[in-house]
Amino acid sequence: MVNVFTTVGIPATLSAVAARQGGVFSVAQAEATGMTRTAIRRLHRDGHWHKVVPGICSTHAEPPWLGAAWAGILQSVDGVLGGRAAGHLYGICTEPTVIDVWSPTRRRGSDTRWRFRRGVRQSCGDPPKTRIEITALDICQDETAAGIVTVLAKAVGSRRTTAVRLRATVLGSVTLRNRGLVLDILADMADGVESPLELHYLKYVERAQNLPSATRQISISKGTRSDAGYPQYGLIVELDGQVWHEGPAASADMQRDNSHGLLFFTTLRFGWHAVVSDPCAVASQVAEALRQGGWQSSVGCCARCR
Repeated sequence: MVNVFTTVGIPATLSAVAARQGGVFSVAQAEATGMTRTAIRRLHRDGHWHKVVPGICSTHAEPPWLGAAWAGILQSVDGVLGGRAAGHLYGICTEPTVIDVWSPTRRRGSDTRWRFRRGVRQSCGDPPKTRIEITALDICQDETAAGIVTVLAKAVGSRRTTAVRLRATVLGSVTLRNRGLVLDILADMADGVESPLELHYLKYVERAQNLPSATRQISISKGTRSDAGYPQYGLIVELDGQVWHEGPAASADMQRDNSHGLLFFTTLRFGWHAVVSDPCAVASQVAEALRQGGWQSSVGCCARCR
């Protein structure tokens, strides 16, 4: 692809700005690098640049998602990405169709690509976006219980925040929807749960079926770590995410399982579909393995069972 910034004599500083902003920049940014209005109009006329909205240009006829996000920011006074737009950049949710932008001065417009919200939000990063704690909790307000589990676990799993920091943010808010549920889930995460699948297992398999409490992130053999373990019953439970490990990761899993087998530990391995779609069947298998290891209680009966 030809770089129009180098072929038509556009300043290198503007080229760098556009590259950072997904090919999108404002007329004001272009003028700040020394370009005149006449030169800007010529580049539009010759098809090198495209108008996104008045005052905002793009090197693409249709800006990519990042460019559209920057276009929303540049249209606002001190614009800050929020909600699912910020969440996508943190990697805790999918790319949203509508991009939320917070600004002290609300901007009204008919373009459905952006939803402009009035308010002051502390920002961080580039592009500017709400802090991950605020972002995650904003998303949770419109989520189901399972969705809240996923969002919070991804936020903590990203290593950008912790369950403790999220809890402090919740306690500082008096208007948060689903507040009690969020606090309950964060309490579980503070006990060592690190992924959405682990949270589903804890809530809908272990607790709902009255199984004994596992030790989270347990190390049975040197240099290994397992998702959940019941060492007194010789059982390990491994929870594999939505995509099964391949290549070196799969080989490492097999070596770990073999090492634990030599130590007389049984390993049960469950995927996302089993835990989320049929937790009762998972609980039944875990209970049977626990009984073989000496567990003398009986599995419970949850709402799904009835």
